Amino acid sequence: MADQEFVAPPYVKNMQRVDTYSEIDEILRSTAFRQGSHQESHMFFGESLLLMDGPGHMERRMLFASLVSKSAMHYYESQALAPVIDKVIAELKEKGRGADGLVRTDLVPLIRTMLHRITALVTGVDKVDSPETTERFRWLVDRLGEAATVEWSTRDHEEVIKEGLAVRKMLIDEFLQPSLDRRRELVRRQKAGEIAKEDLPVDLFTLLCQTGDDARPGDETYIWREAALFLVASTQTTTHTLPHVIVHLTEWCKTHAEDAPKVTDPIFLRRAATESLRLHQPAPTLLRIALEDVTLSSGRQIKKDERVALFFAPANRDERFGPDPYGFNPYRAAPHGAQAWGLTFGGGVHMCIGRPLVTGMFNRTDDLTGTEGTMIKILRVLYELGVELDPASPPQKMAVSYHDAYGVFPVILRKL
Repeated sequence: MADQEFVAPPYVKNMQRVDTYSEIDEILRSTAFRQGSHQESHMFFGESLLLMDGPGHMERRMLFASLVSKSAMHYYESQALAPVIDKVIAELKEKGRGADGLVRTDLVPLIRTMLHRITALVTGVDKVDSPETTERFRWLVDRLGEAATVEWSTRDHEEVIKEGLAVRKMLIDEFLQPSLDRRRELVRRQKAGEIAKEDLPVDLFTLLCQTGDDARPGDETYIWREAALFLVASTQTTTHTLPHVIVHLTEWCKTHAEDAPKVTDPIFLRRAATESLRLHQPAPTLLRIALEDVTLSSGRQIKKDERVALFFAPANRDERFGPDPYGFNPYRAAPHGAQAWGLTFGGGVHMCIGRPLVTGMFNRTDDLTGTEGTMIKILRVLYELGVELDPASPPQKMAVSYHDAYGVFPVILRKL
């Protein structure tokens, strides 16, 4: 195992490091801790669902549950993701082939472009419907995401935050405020009996307009902080992890030729994606603050108000995951009492609410078809198009972040 997989940003170096599965799981489930992440980027995520604690967090989580319901997942995939994938692929085809007769592209911006419509729908952003507005929206959200995760940036943090605040203002002026105004009018009409409640869109802005949280007295930026969470989180996991799946499957199929025909099988792809999620976390380290003196079951002592750093990478390679936990194995069985993806989506009351969007809904007794999830749906399409790494241009990790993610990922679509 290369040491760089566990490299963390300098700001956690003086914190107590927790890197065992059992200890992290206990902390995540404990009411003796509160959220401690995103303190430097608080102006982007503060008081959002991600950073709330206590009864208010559960109330907000229940309110937002409709955004990740079974019906919502089906709608996002069929009405948002699938048409955009088809459109993006058609645009690639129109650009033509290179001199060698092959279609080449960078997978990182391609994935973000494919996900842009889901991002807009979940949040409630309108007018992301032309090539020009789509590219503008994607660029702004990408820049916002860099600032909202500034703790992991290798650039000057003050500069990143300054840029992020400027980008947020542009995003608000060009996209968010007009969309919010439309939903305020729709909710007004619904309350006046002019339209039925069922006719309202199901998105973040509409929900906040219904509860009055679209305009909190004394906290005018709350809604933009909640919007930032949804805009960034709805794309980050898939964008960060999907390239890793392709790298792992490329190596796996070299020694397991019998699995090569399975790369378009959603069940096999889900296994591969789940295993990659275990090995590569969008947020490798989360922070928690102790509300009281705590002694964990292991005997580890944590003082009141102490901030601890939870390292998911080594925890997800715990021996409970079976033989060779550091290696990739799409047939790895989930250990008893744990998810196959380990702690990647967190745990306890703060487990990622958007997990079904990424991995899909399956094994539901009331849903025979289930949903594929963004990662599996995009992977399946890419493999149907013969995706493979470009030998002439190897992928490169992100240069401006400590995240375990690729910044450039050149691929060939051999069957396009």
